[in-house]
Amino acid sequence: MTEAHLAMPGTQLGDPVKAATAVIEVAVGGTVPLHQVLGSDSYDLARARVATLLADIEAGRELALTTDVDDA
Repeated sequence: MTEAHLAMPGTQLGDPVKAATAVIEVAVGGTVPLHQVLGSDSYDLARARVATLLADIEAGRELALTTDVDDA
């Protein structure tokens, strides 16, 4: 991964100046999200990961709901 990053100077989607400005905005903005992504590529990757995680959670829903303590 490091080699791939080193091989792409100048071809990344992200603009370092815009990223720095965004980081400063988040730092001084007060209300910020717990996870702030920067860049369309990061946004797309994060959404895909969340979709995969949600699918895994839903796939295990039935079993998860059977493990509560029964109050009789």
